[in-house]
Amino acid sequence: MASRSPKTPGRRTGRRSSARPLRVGVALGAGGARGLAHVGVLRSLADAGVPINGIVGTSIGALVGAMYAAGQLENFERQMKDFEWGDAVRLFDPVWPRSGLLSGTRAVDWLGELIGDWRIEDLAIPFAAVSVDLVTGNEIIIRKGRVLDALRASMSIPGVMVPFRQGRKLLVDGALRNPVPHSALATLEVDVRIAVNLHHVPVREIVGWGRTPARRGAKERLADAIDRRLARLLGSSRRPRKRRSAELVEQAEPQTPSLFDILTASMAVVEYELARHRLTNDPPDLVLEPDLQGIRAFEFHKARRAIRRGSLEVERRLPEIQRVLRARPGSRGVKRKPQAGD
Repeated sequence: MASRSPKTPGRRTGRRSSARPLRVGVALGAGGARGLAHVGVLRSLADAGVPINGIVGTSIGALVGAMYAAGQLENFERQMKDFEWGDAVRLFDPVWPRSGLLSGTRAVDWLGELIGDWRIEDLAIPFAAVSVDLVTGNEIIIRKGRVLDALRASMSIPGVMVPFRQGRKLLVDGALRNPVPHSALATLEVDVRIAVNLHHVPVREIVGWGRTPARRGAKERLADAIDRRLARLLGSSRRPRKRRSAELVEQAEPQTPSLFDILTASMAVVEYELARHRLTNDPPDLVLEPDLQGIRAFEFHKARRAIRRGSLEVERRLPEIQRVLRARPGSRGVKRKPQAGD
């Protein structure tokens, strides 16, 4: 698990003085596979010369933010661009009887191979992950400890993944209370808050319900694979349906949503409403909103599309980003990094 040595963040004071540079914080929101757009956002901000002095993330936002803070974003991007639906199936580890469908052990082991076993305090960039304690209902901002533990807690979708136990706490996906955690940037003492909202329009996780599909897509095959694993685990008498001939496919029963679909669709409804409410009542300095229509929560095989759309949003909004940064007292603006051909 070789990783580059992190830089030790400099000492920070409670107030910003005119002597120190402008500090920019980025809040990365929840959204499953749509959150791979964060990769494009962070890379494009860095290419444009925008300093990133603190990152807060919820769920997939915590994952991508930790990769950036640990200097492993390029490696993560390369891995995800080659990701296929079969890879996702191998990371799913159904358990029963437990407080979730999946244990999350395989996913965490895979992440450990990518990012290494860092502590949050040792990352090159100040970082925090947002989770929720189901016992108290409180939002938990994780600023110290193992990065992998923080990610495991922040990404535990209720009902899908077993909660992460920390003492008397049962920690789950931070999107349950704060899907776009720009408010948590206050703990990182930044001057400008940039939020990335993946739920600026309602997300449709369940599509084609009630219709008989001509062929099943990757997400449907993923749901089928998980259902088969759960059936074996539970010793279900229900046998997996045999592969049907082309003639019988046309007579197949209408497609119905799986438990997986129901849970992810429910979270999408919660995330949209919470994001709209919190961003309206406590607006950050800037909100980036990549167009991610057509990408559902577990469609990680669409990584290239999601990453590209994150980059396009930064490119489209770059003049506005630069205006926001120049408007801060003591700011000298940002300088774009030289590109090939300049």
